[in-house]
Amino acid sequence: HMAYLYNYIGKPEKTTEKVHYILDNFYKNTPDGLIGNEDCGQMSAWYVLSSMGIYAVTPGKEDWTRTKPFFQDVKIKLYDDKYIKINDPKSRIKLGEYPTDTTSQMEAKSNNKKLEIQNTIIPVPAIETESKSFRDKLKVEIISKNPKDIIYCTILNSDKNDDYDNFFPYLSALNLSESSKIIAYTKDRNGKISNKVSASFFKKPNNYTIQIKSKYNSQYTAGGRDGLIDGIFGNENWRKGDWQGYQGQDFEATIDLQEIKSVKNFSSNYLQDSRSWILMPTQVDYYTSNDNVNFTFLGSVKNDIDPKETETKIKSFSFQSNNEIKARYVKVIAKNFGKLPDWHQGYGDDAFIFIDEITIK
Repeated sequence: HMAYLYNYIGKPEKTTEKVHYILDNFYKNTPDGLIGNEDCGQMSAWYVLSSMGIYAVTPGKEDWTRTKPFFQDVKIKLYDDKYIKINDPKSRIKLGEYPTDTTSQMEAKSNNKKLEIQNTIIPVPAIETESKSFRDKLKVEIISKNPKDIIYCTILNSDKNDDYDNFFPYLSALNLSESSKIIAYTKDRNGKISNKVSASFFKKPNNYTIQIKSKYNSQYTAGGRDGLIDGIFGNENWRKGDWQGYQGQDFEATIDLQEIKSVKNFSSNYLQDSRSWILMPTQVDYYTSNDNVNFTFLGSVKNDIDPKETETKIKSFSFQSNNEIKARYVKVIAKNFGKLPDWHQGYGDDAFIFIDEITIK
């Protein structure tokens, strides 16, 4: 399917190249001759249609896109002994836009009219930077895949209204000094406008640092250790990468407040998606210290969410002291659920802890 999308951005020769490569290499008369699940014949249907040089990119629409076929003429039986020839200029079949293949100089016709290529997809720009959070300033660049496109953007922050029409031409890198949302789009040489893309960036709320004793899974890093104190809270869609995942171990970390402060509120957020082996910690313990050696136990927060709950849940394990505490270091220990029980589909495997954002006030 993806191979045909080149037809929509003015690169029909790439569609031909990719489609023919798949036809030549991905279908074989061997036990593993299909590279995917046949599913009621859809992969065979792809082969038949692509050999004929036609494909329905959007099912349900009458438009078909085309590429160079394997055959000079293709005859299709319809009904009541009626036939059509796909490569016959008199054919009344609706085939949508049919790009001219610049490699073979193939010219397509339908209903006696030459069909010209139409770029129906305008590529969006890419917003690039080092990270989503920063301490002082952040450099943000916006790049278009087509250098001739004009990029327009706007910056939304606490000092501006959410005026989505206040766009200006992007001429050089943007430098952010506060939490902001950037929205951008491109306009091509024909005046066509792409969809808008956006990205949010967060200025870190403090100068705290963190040392993590546990080892997070390389797939679930939340951007590294500072991802737990950057002011960005992960949501239910944990696959976006905003959560840190720890499997088969407790979570332990120490936050350095950089100086002795009066603190009273301690919280850390956790996620549960039991269908994905992610369960709430059984409890979370909080400690404080002034020297990072001798710690005083503050208290524990027990989990109250059923591990059999299948809906994705987020819980803040919050502890509030009755009195303000003088401390520079705060230690957080979250106890892992352990081995998955016999009622779970992953029985015997190790559960994950997913944590994002530790807050100290």
